[in-house]
Amino acid sequence: MTKKRIRQMNSALRRRLTGRPAADWLPQGESFARRLETEGYMQRFVPLFQGRRLRCADVLALCRPELDALSGGAAPQQGWLAYTYDFARRLLYPERDTPEPFGPGAVFFLSVLQVLFAAENEMLPPNPAWTFRLLTEAELSGSACVVSYLQMLRCWKREYVYELMRLGLEATPYRTLEHIAGVHHVAMTAGRALHRAGIPVDLALVSGSAAGHDIGKFGCRPGERVPYLHYYYTDLWFRRRRLTDIGHVAANHSVWDLEPDYLSVESLLLIYADFRVKQTRGEHGEEITHISTLAEAFDVILSKLDGVDEAKRLRYTRVYARLRDFEQFMIARGVDVTLSGADRAPQPEKPVALLTDEESLQALVLQCVGHNIELMNRLTGQRSFAELLELARGEMNWRRLRAYLGVFESYSLYLHIPQKAQTLAFLYELLMHREGDIRRQAAALIGEIIAGFHEGYVKERPTDSKPDPREITDLDQWKLYLDKIIYPDHKLMLQHRRWICYTLKFAVNSLLQRCPGREERFLTPFFAYFRHPEQLDDETAFQLLDTAGAIRLQVCTARQHELLLRFAEELMGRESLTIRAAAMLLFDRLYRIAPRSRAAKLLQELDCSGDVSLELLRRDILRGDEAFTLEENVISEIFLDNLKSATPWVIKLMNIRLLKDFARSGRSPILHIATHLANLIKVSDRVTVRHNAGNALLKIAPLLSVDQRNEVAVELCRGLELGQQEFTKYIPDYLGRFALWLPPEELDEIIVDLGKTLCSSSSRIVAPVLDTVGVIYEEYAAYRTRFPETDEAYRARRERLLGMLMKGLAGIDNETRHEAMLVLGRRVFGSQILSGHEKSRAFPLTARKILALYHEDPGDGLTFYYRAAMLGRLYRFITEQSLDPEGFSFEPPRPIAFFPGTFDPFTLSHKGIVRAIRDLGFEVLLAIDEFSWSKRTQPYRIRRRIAAMSVADEFYVHIFPEDFPVNIANPGNLRELREAFPGRQVSIVVGSDVVAHASSYRKPVEPDSIHTFDHVIFRRAEPGGTAPDYSCIRGRVVELTLPQELEEISSTRIRDAVDANRDVSNLIDTMAQEFIYRHGLYLREPQDKPVLHTEDLEFIPVPGPGRQVEKLLQEIYPSAQAAALIARLRTCDDEVMLLRSGKSGRALGAASYRCLDSQHLFTRLASPELTAFVRQNAGGRTLLISGLFVPHGEQQEDLCQLLLTEVLTLAIGREYTYAVYLPLEGAGGAAARQTMLLQGFLPVSAVEGAMAADMRRPIVLSRNVDTAIKAPLSTSPRVLAAVSAAHRRLQTALTHLRPGSLVLSLSAGVIYHRLLKRITARNGVPAEPMVPRQLGPDICVPYGKILRGVVVPNTVTKTLRTDKVYESDLSSSAIEAYPGYSPLPDQVRTIRAFDRPAILVDDMLHDGKRIRTLAPLLEQTHQRVDLVLVGYLTGMGRDLMQQLGYPVDGIYYLPNLRMRFVESTLYPFIGGDTVRRSEPMPGGLQPSVNRILPYASPEYAEIGQDAAWELSLCCLENARDILLALETEYRALYARSLTLGRLSEAVILPLCPDKGGCMTYDINRAASTYLEGDIELLKRMKSIH
Repeated sequence: MTKKRIRQMNSALRRRLTGRPAADWLPQGESFARRLETEGYMQRFVPLFQGRRLRCADVLALCRPELDALSGGAAPQQGWLAYTYDFARRLLYPERDTPEPFGPGAVFFLSVLQVLFAAENEMLPPNPAWTFRLLTEAELSGSACVVSYLQMLRCWKREYVYELMRLGLEATPYRTLEHIAGVHHVAMTAGRALHRAGIPVDLALVSGSAAGHDIGKFGCRPGERVPYLHYYYTDLWFRRRRLTDIGHVAANHSVWDLEPDYLSVESLLLIYADFRVKQTRGEHGEEITHISTLAEAFDVILSKLDGVDEAKRLRYTRVYARLRDFEQFMIARGVDVTLSGADRAPQPEKPVALLTDEESLQALVLQCVGHNIELMNRLTGQRSFAELLELARGEMNWRRLRAYLGVFESYSLYLHIPQKAQTLAFLYELLMHREGDIRRQAAALIGEIIAGFHEGYVKERPTDSKPDPREITDLDQWKLYLDKIIYPDHKLMLQHRRWICYTLKFAVNSLLQRCPGREERFLTPFFAYFRHPEQLDDETAFQLLDTAGAIRLQVCTARQHELLLRFAEELMGRESLTIRAAAMLLFDRLYRIAPRSRAAKLLQELDCSGDVSLELLRRDILRGDEAFTLEENVISEIFLDNLKSATPWVIKLMNIRLLKDFARSGRSPILHIATHLANLIKVSDRVTVRHNAGNALLKIAPLLSVDQRNEVAVELCRGLELGQQEFTKYIPDYLGRFALWLPPEELDEIIVDLGKTLCSSSSRIVAPVLDTVGVIYEEYAAYRTRFPETDEAYRARRERLLGMLMKGLAGIDNETRHEAMLVLGRRVFGSQILSGHEKSRAFPLTARKILALYHEDPGDGLTFYYRAAMLGRLYRFITEQSLDPEGFSFEPPRPIAFFPGTFDPFTLSHKGIVRAIRDLGFEVLLAIDEFSWSKRTQPYRIRRRIAAMSVADEFYVHIFPEDFPVNIANPGNLRELREAFPGRQVSIVVGSDVVAHASSYRKPVEPDSIHTFDHVIFRRAEPGGTAPDYSCIRGRVVELTLPQELEEISSTRIRDAVDANRDVSNLIDTMAQEFIYRHGLYLREPQDKPVLHTEDLEFIPVPGPGRQVEKLLQEIYPSAQAAALIARLRTCDDEVMLLRSGKSGRALGAASYRCLDSQHLFTRLASPELTAFVRQNAGGRTLLISGLFVPHGEQQEDLCQLLLTEVLTLAIGREYTYAVYLPLEGAGGAAARQTMLLQGFLPVSAVEGAMAADMRRPIVLSRNVDTAIKAPLSTSPRVLAAVSAAHRRLQTALTHLRPGSLVLSLSAGVIYHRLLKRITARNGVPAEPMVPRQLGPDICVPYGKILRGVVVPNTVTKTLRTDKVYESDLSSSAIEAYPGYSPLPDQVRTIRAFDRPAILVDDMLHDGKRIRTLAPLLEQTHQRVDLVLVGYLTGMGRDLMQQLGYPVDGIYYLPNLRMRFVESTLYPFIGGDTVRRSEPMPGGLQPSVNRILPYASPEYAEIGQDAAWELSLCCLENARDILLALETEYRALYARSLTLGRLSEAVILPLCPDKGGCMTYDINRAASTYLEGDIELLKRMKSIH
């Protein structure tokens, strides 16, 4: 040990002795400590450091002189070691009247130990059984418990907690330190690994709770049961130090704390670690600490439990199963549970469609565990919980609010006491909600939360423990809210006060149901309000009577019954009709419980004058066995009274009871009564009346005839279709149960009608339908006793009902999916009615569909909480079923039917095929393939979504994973397909036409080729009717034939119908139809991609004016002028770029130019001034343009532009840096000069007519707007004129960005067709389509915005759909898949499945963001790249390709550039870059950004403010003008307006400028109108500037 370390130890000891608490025990501590430091006191302990842990006894021996001095030579009777241990315990848990004569010595000894152990920890490697690896500063950042954690560490040090544990190893026979340190090691090792895997773990909370979880063992007194009481003392230690957040987890670490369904990940980690770190006894009875596996720990703990019977064993097995699930979750996230440090990346999840039933079960368990962890993370954090409360408080939609209440209902047990108090306050506010159901649910939750107020800590307490008077108790809360409900604040509105009072019975009943054995505790303050009825006003008296009549009187004592009788007797004399009615109803209940009580006498004495219903009900109650009858006129009056809003609701309840009892007499107009009750369910203004009417209807349902039942059921179904929530939301519970009284045929008709309504466009209609289906499914077991059927028919109907629920789970909008989740959770897996057997039958049918939904829908926002409710109930069912002796019984795996196709869209014909194959015993996997490269298809995920919702109600049918491309022409892919299903037969599903014509079947047979597979072939009708030939197939063949009506369904028919806005529900699934129309799909969409053709233009450089040039000049100029120009061209020796028609060979225009070295400048320019100007400004060689010769006409401007671009790019490619325009005498013209201005040329003052531009770093503009517009609008003269005019204005605006710098306009059309020639030449095929088609060996892969949606002749053409995606604040961007398409890795795998070398194509290559993203993916899949071909290539791009090792070529080469613009991305609604948003925009539009004002700052910082504003205004006006032209032409073609909802009919990829998550668009307005507003906004910005 070094002298420096010894000095540091001496200083540390001085600080410890002079600080608290040591200073409180050492009055002369300062001088004593300085003397020790001066003497170098810690030197004497150096010999103890021998590479092993220190022994406290050895340290004690060296401290003896100081201890004797501090204690006057005396020593504790039990010895210093034991005394110091007890002294340290008393520091943690002070005891009254305990003298500490040796306290100074103990404090000194503890201080020395603390300094020595700190040095030991630095010098020796960490030992998990002795040391604690606490958090670093980096690990503390972001923790919500950082303040408490640091405070705990200070208490830990100040109170000598670690020293106490070390002393305990020698002073006691217990190894408590080893257990606590081991638990901390296991919990933190796993916690750190989970944190690295992205799981939201609060490491400070884990570390603090693990380190302190057994600190309560040091507080247990002699004779107390440590295993049971140490939880209490642990909680006490943390509460006294106000560390309740850590203490809540630390004190609840028993295995029984796993019984609750939901725990935070921090609690799970602590319980898991405590479970595994066990202590056994050695041969001599000594404790041995070791870290066990879960299975080993299970046996150890079970052997330690007291009085283990079968019930206790089952209970323990249940909590062990939850712990095992958590361990499996950690393993899946890459945690090495062996603690050997072999953590790895999280395991990739197996695609859902490839899972077996057993794997689906395990996958769902992991999802449930992970989801519950995330939910508890949101609930247990004080800030996140407050945010959740505020979200719920601000929610106005009752269905959405119900989801938040569901969260509180399921998870309130696990909230902290302050959070429960906050929740109660929020629920009290909801008692004033306008929806009666919300008020009822809130009141019931108040009772439930109060009943479980202390459920978070129910451990055994010491016999002499006293409650903290400051602690909030359940009884305090009950008294508080009981008073607030019975006597609401007088400042509230009268209606609100009444609403609050009416909820009393729901709160009381809910509380009594959830506090078995504690009823008297809560009933006592409740019945206190009944002692003085004479002091109550009528409103309060009525509410107490109503509540007393609604509670479970069986839990009340005889004295309480008598109290209620006296209370009602006192009030029954009042004039209020409602009070007398409520008193009668209470007498009735008491009479039924105790017929010999005074209730019967009081019923007879009650004054019933003034209301017929009161008298009739009294007669009905006291009638005994006599039949109850009503006169016809009385029935009519009752009907009328029930429909009057002025009739008190309690009277309506009495009337309903009278009608029900009369109907059961057998002599009533029962259909009229049933219809009246059904009407009350729909229209009554009181929720209580609706529910009573519904229950009464169910009571009389068996008495109705079949026709009468059917009539009532149809009437209730019509009520569902109203779509008004105030009418429909109470129908499902009663319609569902009533429908089960219908015979099979009528029930099936109702189910069919519900299925049609389920596909409605309105979620307000769909939600109650789902609720109804859920009720039928849940109650369906009773149907067999009423209408005996075969098992097959019974099961088929049950599966059909379950399929309807799954249809809702795949619904179009969130509201539909939310309702389906709620119904599946409550009515299926969480049902108390449905048997475990039926749940276990439903599970394998639904498991993979639920998993698929989980993976496809991110579940943000409210969806997360709906999903939590469903998964929570599902997990509870899985746990219970797993413990059942029968467990899960899965059917043997079915053979696989692999059904590939584009499914664009998935039709009823496809669905018919799927059903037929499924019914043959197959499991059908729909593979939405991407191999039909010549077809124009919707994005992959759109087609996948349509297919998924179309088969959502079909079981044993799944969507094949998108990251598993299978090309049936690739034996390697087919081999992988077989291997994905070991032990199962795989059949290929194709049409007979595919077998006849697909090239894969004409190839020779080889291992794993398509010929070797079994086939299911659906036979298509072929002209001539010849029998198909399947001889090429070596496997077994099953042939199916479709019905004629399904045969006639085609994509063409669907597209035509969609264009005409007609109903296509007879062609595709009804829900899919709604999805297509809602997202504007298949509008003006041809089925096949157009084949790219070569352009009818040729650029030919010639050395001088040849015959074609001479002829061209003679057409343009008079003969004399033409002859002079020809002569001058020959004299100057200028080169000529000739533009001519490719077909006719006719010259269309020419440009003369010459490339000059500096030494030849004067010779050619013949002007000293111009030569000097060029030498001064040019940094290298110079391009001289001496003439542009294009005939006058409509195309003159465009042809001039094309010629000039060709000459300029030629010179730039040769690295010429400066351009001069000096026309030959007679060659200058206005058109040529205007074209030069558009390229950024500026006049040279030295020479008249001369112009010049700097070409060193040009501004590049890609002209591509015409390629973003759909045919036939793209060829409209009006649209083309608008596009051309807009382009010229944009060129002008760009010249202002950097005056004098070249603006290079590159035509996408020219680039397209030159790329075509390069691609076909590289692929060794003609540039014109061949018949029959013959394909080259390569695959063309456009990966940018060029060549999208087109096919290169005779070449497999498959686009990689990439896009530049910005974060919402534009802080960063990334290259990702275009919205709706598969992720880039999956797209690259699809390219690889073609098994062809690739020609990668893009419009430009400069910084290479796209290719940098794709290169690793191409390398991973071993995709060979033959060539990277781009429109224009820069020097930087060429360097990048050399780094990546890809051969590269470009149509144009630009060594450098200043800025680059793609014209379409500057125009809102026509182009742009995607912005990441979680919520989709209406009408299928994509949120985007154009880097212009007012949407965003320009992309290039060097653009000045004025120039940026001018450029932005130009772009907005250009986009508006183009859209106006499109709207006008569209109206002329189709006689309808081009709105945002139909913009996809005109623009290939319509985008919508993103204006924030709170702004949306009306899809029924034209895009141009929005641009008018944006232009106005931009002009405001100019005026401000």
